[in-house]
Amino acid sequence: MHKHKVPYIIIAILLLIFTTITFGLLYGNRHFVVKECTLMFPDLPASFDGYRILQFSDFHAMAFRKGYKEDVENIVNLINQQHCDAICFTGDLVTVQADELRGFESQLSQLKAPDGVFSVMGNHDYNLYNRHHTEAERQADISKLHQYQQQFGWNLLLNDHAVVRRGNDSIVIVGVENDGVPPHFPAYGDLDKAQAGTDAGAFKVLLSHDPTHWRRKVLPETDIQLTLSGHTHAGQFMVFGWSPVSMVYKEWTGVYSSNGRYLHISNGIGCVLWPIRLGAWPEVNVITLRTSKK
Repeated sequence: MHKHKVPYIIIAILLLIFTTITFGLLYGNRHFVVKECTLMFPDLPASFDGYRILQFSDFHAMAFRKGYKEDVENIVNLINQQHCDAICFTGDLVTVQADELRGFESQLSQLKAPDGVFSVMGNHDYNLYNRHHTEAERQADISKLHQYQQQFGWNLLLNDHAVVRRGNDSIVIVGVENDGVPPHFPAYGDLDKAQAGTDAGAFKVLLSHDPTHWRRKVLPETDIQLTLSGHTHAGQFMVFGWSPVSMVYKEWTGVYSSNGRYLHISNGIGCVLWPIRLGAWPEVNVITLRTSKK
């Protein structure tokens, strides 16, 4: 290669990088999409055939505070427009602390579904990344985050469950606190406590923020049919179905199955670290449950 061409190649590469980052910053992180999937279960109660769950995850309120507040209203409208039976939020409502939610109360209170809005905690929701807080301040911040969700009218499941009924049929929505791999991520999930009192053989949908929980504990220790997770953001970058995050997580986006049991991972709706998304567009997910014959 003639050496006088080298500077032009470098300039072209730098221009491509700059254009890509600018696109991800100005457009990609606001390109909200709806992804739909249908999952078949032989043991789904007949009354729940066609039941639709709206999953959204990794809101990261801080991402919307600087010039993007109108996007929160757009997200809420997009979710409500899907007219799902239940809304499930799978953690990381904030990035650092609860007061990131200040000013978003009216919008997030507008999320509505016939069977309610259910939520769980993600690793960022425990005020672990504010190095200036004492343990007492951290616990107070966690309590404040709980209060925000109560104010929104959400049903925050802290190693607990809720039963949804259709006539004589029912399903159970189970929610655990974040269960990641220490020391990087908190492990507060308690599957036994969360399922205590549920009927044997009940159809269960688990909300668990960290998808590694599925293979580590959910599959070997429970009979839970469907797990909904987030956490990975699909790396906020995906091209031709590949993301760098795939080198860290075995399951990192979309649907995975094992012996008829499913894990669904949402790419999330917000951003963390940098306000850029490319390919891994911010999404909400509509999951339709169907009954299949054994």
